[in-house]
Amino acid sequence: MRWKTNRKNREKKFQFPHVFALLFILIVLTAVLTYVIPAGEYEREVNGAGETVVVDGTYHEVASHPTGIFGIFKSVHKGMVEGASIIFFIFIVGGAFGILNATKAIEAGLASVSAKMAGKEIFLIPVVMVLFALGGGTFGMSEETIPFILILVPLAMKMGFDSLVGAGMVIIGSCAGFTAAFLNPFTVGVAQGIAELPLFSGMGFRFIVWLIFVGFSIAYVMIYANKVKKESGKKYDVPC
Repeated sequence: MRWKTNRKNREKKFQFPHVFALLFILIVLTAVLTYVIPAGEYEREVNGAGETVVVDGTYHEVASHPTGIFGIFKSVHKGMVEGASIIFFIFIVGGAFGILNATKAIEAGLASVSAKMAGKEIFLIPVVMVLFALGGGTFGMSEETIPFILILVPLAMKMGFDSLVGAGMVIIGSCAGFTAAFLNPFTVGVAQGIAELPLFSGMGFRFIVWLIFVGFSIAYVMIYANKVKKESGKKYDVPC
C-alpha cells in the first residue's frame, strides 16, 4: 500500500517542462545536429525590389563549423538581436491583450452589446464576430478565445439560438480573422521579417481578403441561426 501511495504521489508531481526549458532543449538538439548534418548553402542575390533571394539550383556543400558549448549560449543573444523588431512588437501586442483580459473589458463589452441588441438578436452575430475577427487579425487571437465560448453559448441559447451559434460566433469569427490576418504579428510579422519585406507591407490587400473571409463567415453563421430561430431552437447539422 505504501509503495502504491508513493507511486501515485510521483505521478501527480510530474509537470510538463517550462517553455523556456523546451526551447533550450531544442537549441541543444540543433547544436548537436550541426555535427551530423553536412553544411551547405545557396547563393543569394538582391533582386530589383531590394530583397535578398535564393538563386535556384545553386546549393552546394561548404566547410562545416559545428556549434560549440559557448555557441549554444551565444545563439540566444544573437537570435534576439536579429529578431528584435518582431520580438518586441509581439511583447507589446501580448501585453495589450493581457490588459484587456485582466480588466475584463471584452466581457463588459459583450454584456453591453447584448443588452442594446434586445429584440434584434440576429444582429448580435455580426457585431460579435467582427470583434473576434479583429482580435484574430490584429492581436493574433486564436485559442485565447475559447473561454468566451462559456459566455456566448448561454447568451445565444437565451436569445433563441442553439449552442452551435454561440460557439460559432467565437470560433469561426476568430479563426476567419486569424486566417486572413492583416496585422497579425505571429504570422504576417514573423513571415515578412524572414522574407526581408517591409514590416506589414501589403496591408491594403490583406484587409480586403480579411473582409471577404469574415463576410462569408458571418453570412454562414447567420443563415444557420435563422434556421434555428424559425424551427424554435431545433439544431441543424452544420454542412462540412
